[in-house]
Amino acid sequence: MRDVILVSADSVRHDYLDAMPYVSETLTNHEAVTGAHYTRPSLASLLTANYQGAVESRVVEPTVAEAFSDAGYTTIGLSSSPHTDARFGFDTGFDVYEHFSEAGNRGNSLRQFASQFDLVRKVYHRFNPPHAKLSNRLPDDELIDASIEAFNEASGPRFMWLHMMGTHRPYGLGEDAVPKDIDRKALFKPEKLTDEDQAVIEEKYRATLERADAEIKRLVESVDAADPLVVFTSDHGDEFGEEGHYFHQPQRGRVADALITVPAATSDLSLTEPLSSLDIAPSILAAEAGADAIPDAWHGRDVRSASRDHALTVAPWHGSTTLAWQDFETKVVAKDADVSLSRGGETVTAERSDVDEDLKKQMRELGYVE
Repeated sequence: MRDVILVSADSVRHDYLDAMPYVSETLTNHEAVTGAHYTRPSLASLLTANYQGAVESRVVEPTVAEAFSDAGYTTIGLSSSPHTDARFGFDTGFDVYEHFSEAGNRGNSLRQFASQFDLVRKVYHRFNPPHAKLSNRLPDDELIDASIEAFNEASGPRFMWLHMMGTHRPYGLGEDAVPKDIDRKALFKPEKLTDEDQAVIEEKYRATLERADAEIKRLVESVDAADPLVVFTSDHGDEFGEEGHYFHQPQRGRVADALITVPAATSDLSLTEPLSSLDIAPSILAAEAGADAIPDAWHGRDVRSASRDHALTVAPWHGSTTLAWQDFETKVVAKDADVSLSRGGETVTAERSDVDEDLKKQMRELGYVE
């Protein structure tokens, strides 16, 4: 059985993959529809091949790490996104799990005071929204360093998943990032953006994809695996004004194609389109451990030889859910949908997740509002 490396990077649109020459030219590229519209529910559905992960915005069992572990693999997970905290179950099944996400800087004192009171906080954020910044996230080059070390220290065969954050808005640090005035204008007054502003956003976005691409190449060339199965994908895309919106704003419950169509790039593994990102885990598991290794509870399927005829995207946000169903020719969208899922005799629904203040601060540092 070969070593398997699954890399996800935040906010990568499929139609911008040309900015990632290593991924786009070395791997076989496919389009995939995500299970959800922002990081936590999307990655939860990716790692569990189950829509329940998207509905509940947390990892449910059995996970891809557990399935590879059952097949005899050493399992390794690394991420610096607060959405992948172990409190949401993302460490489930991993022999080694490193979550490089510490509490963000205290920042504005008025914001810190307002955060203690729900109503005051919401009013404050309405007029003074958090500006996304990556200064409190582990840089991608350091994440790759840690990934190489963890992989090479483990005994084989190895399954490793890592999530890169450098591609998240504002697409870099310091001068590499989208300037704060343009970022805020794009969020709240997109009609005021000039052609030059829009060009800056795209330039910064392409540059961050290029940097991530170089790090993925370094990872693959540095691990001590002769012929690993390498897979690259993303949790969601970003909007650049196609329908009047910018970036990803999960509170809007949007399921636009720019947000939910991502790459599914593989080395030496051809997948049959169309496919859902939930199909990635069962396809790579079956390729290395056989079809019998796929858990019965998974909604994803092995699409190496047969495609699926429809896909779902669940967009939960604090108890409100948008649901998109598509057969890849027609997409039907239901806003404020009542979504429930029956599993094992129990019914689960999309409900607001309780998140402690530490994690709330970290998410606000990434520009998420409540």
